[in-house]
Amino acid sequence: MSAVTTPRLGCEFDRFLYASVGDDNNGMPLTVLSALARMDVDPWEEASKLTELPQESAAMQLASLLGALRNAPVAGLDPARIAAPLIALLPCPRDRAPPMLKAFAQAAPTKHPAAVSTLLTVLTYVIFMLLSQWLMGSLQAPRQIQPPPTSAPTIDSSSAPTASEGPQTAVK
Repeated sequence: MSAVTTPRLGCEFDRFLYASVGDDNNGMPLTVLSALARMDVDPWEEASKLTELPQESAAMQLASLLGALRNAPVAGLDPARIAAPLIALLPCPRDRAPPMLKAFAQAAPTKHPAAVSTLLTVLTYVIFMLLSQWLMGSLQAPRQIQPPPTSAPTIDSSSAPTASEGPQTAVK
């Protein structure tokens, strides 16, 4: 088997790779994955290559691979008729995507690293200030609350007029 030159691919090719091609001459089920593996071809790498090709070219490439398979169910059938529906199971790259998907891909927001960096710096500063305020408030000793005075304020009786003196009138 050839060395894998692409990074680990995810499950985007599962529908294609696990699709049935038929049964081999021994009655064993044959999938695209097992057919490619029998030919000593890395299935994920081949699926990735087929995805990058135009649909017609990818179908011809897969048909030639299936036609070269020994002990396969495609010996009596047209490999192109088997390959065409299998190619439809591959994920669409951006250049083969329908026009509506291309419009959404072009409308994707752009990244502004300087704005994001500034925002993260300000956010970090605000969080630091809030945490320091909370920490300082929790470390200060609680203040003693002084109870209000219990006695009422007294009025100095020497300065207040008494009722017996009456109102004072000015003498002319």
